[in-house]
Amino acid sequence: MPLASSDMTLDRAYPDLFNVEEARLMRELMEPPESNRPRTRVIRAGVELDVSLYLCDGFMGRFSCDRLGRRQFVALQVPGDYVDLPAYLLKKLDYDVDSLGLSISRLTRHDRLQMVGHEFPDLYRKLWRITMIDSAIHRYWIFRVGRLAGKARLANFFCEMFLRLFARGLAQPEGFALPTSQADLAEICGVTPVHVNRLLAELRLDGICTFTNARLDILDLPRLFRVGEHSRGYLFLSDEVEETVRPLIGDNGRRFNT
Repeated sequence: MPLASSDMTLDRAYPDLFNVEEARLMRELMEPPESNRPRTRVIRAGVELDVSLYLCDGFMGRFSCDRLGRRQFVALQVPGDYVDLPAYLLKKLDYDVDSLGLSISRLTRHDRLQMVGHEFPDLYRKLWRITMIDSAIHRYWIFRVGRLAGKARLANFFCEMFLRLFARGLAQPEGFALPTSQADLAEICGVTPVHVNRLLAELRLDGICTFTNARLDILDLPRLFRVGEHSRGYLFLSDEVEETVRPLIGDNGRRFNT
């Protein structure tokens, strides 16, 4: 049974990194939960921040816009992610953040993060480790859009989302909730909505997966990874997740780009 995302504490999001006591401490430092309405701006680029946001439930998108207001997604945040931890040092973000569907988040004031750095240095280093993983995901998104094409690009994104959600108990081999529109997928993959519609049709006709009503139903998981040419090393999954997921995706899911 998938874990309820509203219960997504740090020790559940990163069981190989944070223990229960560390997760409890970070939770106590957070402000009370806040609900965010679907398709609303949560953080605006260039605005000075004195808090960082932890996503408890739902999905958020990071994106940049050109001068005409056309968006390009640069990241998709899932329950258990810090959306803007770099703002602790940068003070401002170079991207906007929207809540894609209904979401629940909790804020941590930066002076409290500073206290963690002084009083709990090991915990502080763990927070920066997850920031480094976040940066690795950003780099892989550049690779995906720059090198992969057609079905591979979209299938690769679906592979990533499966692994990130599966690692947190929010996906099954048969599928998972993904509250994105076809327009969102187009912005994520750097193609037009018409092209995404064609790619989804190809994946459906090939018997690989279907995407309807904000849900991805997976018909052939190993083949999804083969078509997506996905390498998962950048996700730095725990050994336990690696052992669980390897037989599900077979030899088609490479750990590193080799």
